Amino acid sequence: MISVVEVYNAVRDMANQDQKGFITPQVFNSFAAAAQRNVFAKIADKMIAAKNARMRGIDTSESDSVLVKYKNFMSNYEKSLNISQGSNISEESVFAEGGAVETEPIRKPSDCYSIIAVIDGDADTGFKNFELVYNTRDMARILRSNLSAPTAEFPVALISGNIEIFPDAATVSDTIKLVYYREPSSRTVSSGVLPAGSVDPGSTPQIAVSGIGGNVLTIDFKSSRNFDLPSDMFPELMEEIVSMVGINLRDPFLVKVATKAVK
Repeated sequence: MISVVEVYNAVRDMANQDQKGFITPQVFNSFAAAAQRNVFAKIADKMIAAKNARMRGIDTSESDSVLVKYKNFMSNYEKSLNISQGSNISEESVFAEGGAVETEPIRKPSDCYSIIAVIDGDADTGFKNFELVYNTRDMARILRSNLSAPTAEFPVALISGNIEIFPDAATVSDTIKLVYYREPSSRTVSSGVLPAGSVDPGSTPQIAVSGIGGNVLTIDFKSSRNFDLPSDMFPELMEEIVSMVGINLRDPFLVKVATKAVK
């Protein structure tokens, strides 16, 4: 994880070098979550690009593989969840073409960034991986086809606002397993309700203070939250958040200096 205090001090010092004055914790916190999301989204996109490179045979060997690097990063956010169909049903109506049986969508977890796999079955009956489809029009074509129509042995899951199971929910177990990447949140700085370094679901990185005297802060470590990013992402995070601060201060020079300083 990346220390929110270290990032704040670095951002504040960099801004002060350009005579722009004191960056308050409130200003810093207003950019922290957005900067973290941007870094995370860029890494997720790079992993997809690395997969395409691997398919074209232009990725390096396993030890130096770009794809392995980004997979290792994203593994920090991988979660699995067993969902009971009856307890996780969406109230939204379902659109299905070709006379297919309508199914009730299953809600995505609130912290879901993207679905990795939908799995049905157990060790006794055998596991079935759902084919994942992300486009309603593609799903409609599959449902109309005599060759590719979903069956109990070869089910399909439509991933949209929710998750729709085909041919219908009755063909799978009462509980299915979702494997997905969660959204980044934050991590505790010091022990409190949660042990230090724990993921604090639904929270955002922030620096909390119990007092300010001039430019001297008294940090409230129990209320502060570190970034939910690996430490080697520090340069990317600094570039992102300092650029945001530079734009807020209407200072293109600070943006350029920050970009060069973290490279």
